[in-house]
Order: sequence, then C-alpha cells, then structure tokens
Amino acid sequence: MSGNDDEQEDSDTNLFDGGLDGSDTMGFGPLVPTETERSLMERVRQELKHELKQSYKEKIGDIREEILRKRRAGKLPGDTTSVLKAWWQSHSKWPYPTEEDKARLVAETGLQLKQINNWFINQRKRNWHINSSSSTSSQKSKRRR
Repeated sequence: MSGNDDEQEDSDTNLFDGGLDGSDTMGFGPLVPTETERSLMERVRQELKHELKQSYKEKIGDIREEILRKRRAGKLPGDTTSVLKAWWQSHSKWPYPTEEDKARLVAETGLQLKQINNWFINQRKRNWHINSSSSTSSQKSKRRR
C-alpha cells in the first residue's frame, strides 16, 4: 500500500464514521443538538421517567408498607404484656416457661410461640439481672481480693 492509499483510506473513514475528531460528515464541527432536539429529548426523558414510576409505583408502595409495618412492630398490646408479666412475676426465681406454659400463654394472648419465646428472652435480658445482681456483686468482690 502506498502513501496515497493511506490518505484515501483515512478520508473514507471520515466520511462514514463522522471522523475521529468528533466532527460531522460534512466537516462543520462537533454535533450539537438544537433547542428543539434538546426539548424533545427532555420530554422523552420525562415520559420514560413517568412510565417507570407508574410501573414501579405498586412495588414501591408494597416496600413502603413493609418498612412501616416493621417500624410499628415491637410493641405488644398492654393486655397481652400484662398476662406475660403476671407469669413472669409468679416465676421470678426461674423465668423459663415449660412447653405447656408456653402453649397456655399462646392460647391466652393470641401471640405466636416465637413471640412468646422472644418476649421471655428479652425480659430476662432486661430484668433478670436485678434478681441476680446481689449474687453477682458478691462474686465480683470475691474476685478482687
């Protein structure tokens, strides 16, 4: 291939792909959209955005409900907790309900077994240290000596 062939090939490339310098095929410089084209592109973008919002609106609503439901979760009704607290107080020395106790509490409160189990776990974490604090403090003082 000669030097002229290379120049011809470069010229042909510029005609077909808009050139390597970003100019259009007519050599007028970089392509810049007109105001009409820009407004059309913006309208298309807004329409696509609206369509996406509409198609995902239901899904977003479901997610929002789930988040709000999870935020509300955690507070049991007062009458339910009073039943659990009554059992707790009558068994404060050993607050581990048997399976029969749990089944009775499920029937009385309407809670699920998992909720009953979690309530007792949390209650022991929060409050059982009060009953055992005197023995714990005496053990700590023995360790210091």
